[in-house]
Order: sequence, then structure tokens, then C-alpha cells
Amino acid sequence: MQTDTPLESIFSLTNHEIFVLTSTHQGQRSGQVATWVMLATLIPERMRVMAAISSQNFTQSLIHGSGRFVVNLLSAHQQTWVPHFGLRSGREFDKLTGIEVGYTDSGIPLLPDTCGWAECEVGDYLDLGDRIVYLADVVQHHFNTGVPPLRKLEAIASLGPEVLAALSAKRQEDAERDRGLIRPLRLRQPV
Repeated sequence: MQTDTPLESIFSLTNHEIFVLTSTHQGQRSGQVATWVMLATLIPERMRVMAAISSQNFTQSLIHGSGRFVVNLLSAHQQTWVPHFGLRSGREFDKLTGIEVGYTDSGIPLLPDTCGWAECEVGDYLDLGDRIVYLADVVQHHFNTGVPPLRKLEAIASLGPEVLAALSAKRQEDAERDRGLIRPLRLRQPV
């Protein structure tokens, strides 16, 4: 049966890891749940990542201003950070207050007890209107061996009905806002 409902697409079958991107610029700091993060090379000594985030979020403005961010891979027990970093804007409050964050050598916040992190320097980006896709070099990273990552389906299963309802409402609200922002894709030059 063919369907046009996005929740019933092949993409609903994925169970990706959950990343929080953190950044800082001109004395302000914040973090947000990423739409997605992926390794963008097979060369281990030249790690690069691609990260997609909302073009409308406060954290994106910090990344745009500083040219740097940290990819924090949440661990399996950090499911409460999904609503914390996903429901409210960093324009409203400092999302990192009360969290014992560390900092990279360049001053970007690091979330504690994650699977690890990678500090990234933006090399290029693609503005899709509703999302910004960053291509970035990893300049420093840390990996905590043996810590399992938080994945989408496990996070959903562990959150209460009120939180799930709030996340669903926020997703719908963002989708309505983003409909007016999304841009058609045009090939710039033949490949």
C-alpha cells in the first residue's frame, strides 16, 4: 500500500543515534538536538562530519557566528535531555545552566557522561531554507569506550506520554513554520 504520510515512510523505520550540538559565540552558549549527524569521510586521520539542524534555532546562530560546534553523542541513559534540548529555545533560557559541562580548548561546552564528542570547524554549509547542513572538519574528539548510545526508538519508548505529546506538538509547530522556509533544490552545474 502506497502512502503519502511521512510517518509511514521508509524513514520511519530508522533508529538513528541522538546527538546534541553545542556552540558558543560572544559569551552566549546553547545546544540543540540535531536533525541528523553523519560521518562524511572514510579517512580516520581527516575526520569530517555532516550535521543538519534547524535554520531557525538559537544554536544555529551561534554556529554561524563562531564557525564551530561540538557534536555530543548522547548515551542510553540521557533520554531526558531530548526534551531538554529539543522543546525550548536557547533564546528563552541557558539550556546548560545546572549541567556540569566541560569545555573544549576553544571554549565550546561539552555535555557530561555522553558516549563522546567531536569538536568541529565548519568548512562549508548548505542552506536548504528549513535546515542548514554543515560540513565540518573534526579538530578534537573524545570517545568513551563501552558507553551505549541513545537511539531514537529507545528514547521514545522511555519518555512519558506528556513529554511525547509535547515533542509531537513541537515537531508539528516546527513543520508548519518550516513549510514556508524550505527551498526547491536546483542543480548549480552539471556533475
